[in-house]
Amino acid sequence: MKRNSALAICVLWTAFLAFAQSAPAPASAKVKYDPASRIKLTGVVDSIEQRSLGGACKAPGVFVTVTAEGQTFELRIGPKWFIQAMTWTFTKGDKLEITGWKVDKEGSNEVVVRKIDRAEWSLEPRDDHGAANWLWMPAPKDSGKCT
Repeated sequence: MKRNSALAICVLWTAFLAFAQSAPAPASAKVKYDPASRIKLTGVVDSIEQRSLGGACKAPGVFVTVTAEGQTFELRIGPKWFIQAMTWTFTKGDKLEITGWKVDKEGSNEVVVRKIDRAEWSLEPRDDHGAANWLWMPAPKDSGKCT
């Protein structure tokens, strides 16, 4: 009887592991990441705005408008609480080097930021696959899930 129980437990454990490995990976980014739309810019900050990120995220997001190469781009940075916790700030006139990807909207110049470099600091709100780098931090209780 003990041998049958041990065998059953081994079979169940193997089945569990096989199922866990075959389950689809969680979505890595709320905004669809497209490697073909990667963009690098050098621009100057025109304005900084806080507004809703939408979806389940109740926290305000930080959006920075820059002028680069004669065009205006809106940078989607991340939730305000993340940027404040990391003590990053933006000021009108800052010169930024931006790596990110353009949002696929007709006529849009919105860029989801992967990395920003400024003279004295570097900010990486997302990884190379578009996943949010703030997921390791405890979010404020009323912020919802910000991805």
